[in-house]
Amino acid sequence: MVSVTMLIILVVISLLLAFAIGANDETFATVVGVKRLSVRTAVLMGAVIALIGGFFLSDRVGKTLRNDISPIFEDTVNQYPILISIYVAMAISLILASVFGLPISSTEALVGAIIGLSFALGYKVNWTMTGMGKVLVTWLISPIIGFTISFLIMKLVRVILAKSVKSFRQHESANNVFGVLLLVMVVWTGLARAGNDINNAIAPIVPLFEGGGYWYQRLPLLIGGIGLGLGLIIIGWRVLKTLGNDVVELTPESAFVTEGSAAIVVFLAVIIGIPVSGTMVLVSSFMGAGVSMKKPLNLKTVRLIVIFVVLTPIISGLIAVGCYYAIRGLF
Repeated sequence: MVSVTMLIILVVISLLLAFAIGANDETFATVVGVKRLSVRTAVLMGAVIALIGGFFLSDRVGKTLRNDISPIFEDTVNQYPILISIYVAMAISLILASVFGLPISSTEALVGAIIGLSFALGYKVNWTMTGMGKVLVTWLISPIIGFTISFLIMKLVRVILAKSVKSFRQHESANNVFGVLLLVMVVWTGLARAGNDINNAIAPIVPLFEGGGYWYQRLPLLIGGIGLGLGLIIIGWRVLKTLGNDVVELTPESAFVTEGSAAIVVFLAVIIGIPVSGTMVLVSSFMGAGVSMKKPLNLKTVRLIVIFVVLTPIISGLIAVGCYYAIRGLF
């Protein structure tokens, strides 16, 4: 039975991690990029959507993260240093990236921390298609799917616009329609991303709230939603500016296609219960729409994002191992 003091400590750390994840949330980058919402409005709206999505869509992804990758969470002797080390590693990775305005995957940071500690403590990682194998395949395929869907839909949209838009007034009307559709898509993406990302902050502490009533068991989701929203408001605007302005030039229709493609992929992953890198899906959707429109990509920014995506699980794993050995003597 966890003590009240330790429960409070873990909840505070979970709140900090949710804050770090929110600080690196790039969901609303498209509406910022096409000037449909100001950065301030976008982060406030994103905070509300994150709270709702995290509360109602989080359950299945969390079970995969807790149960299917490694038995490390079954370690009752080293439970507290393990949980704290995972949280600290993720928070450091995400906050550092957010300060520099770089979107990275909180899912990859969590999985990297779990695998790093599993190796260090001698736990066997489940590399089969029921565990980490399934996650890795999803990480590899989901950006390709996001790019492909975005590319094809953008082609279709351009054909429709070429046939139906003949005047400046019609062009402005089409932009307004796509602007409204974009807001709908970004809400859908935000809900799906919250269902995926909040679990990365709360998955390890959810078992500590089992045994109570319905609302008590869902307290971690509420904590995660609040933390994610605060992180988005206070720091997240930096990432929105980077992804909204520095990857590819956006138009209302390409922004709509980008968000729609990302929403489809992430939402299906959340429903199935597979933790997916929403960051890579959104970035690849950006690129798919840009390539389809023959817009120049800022390859420097894209390379930097890809490099950090590859390094994130490695860095997070190393930090988790270092933190564990630094604090284990305290428990």
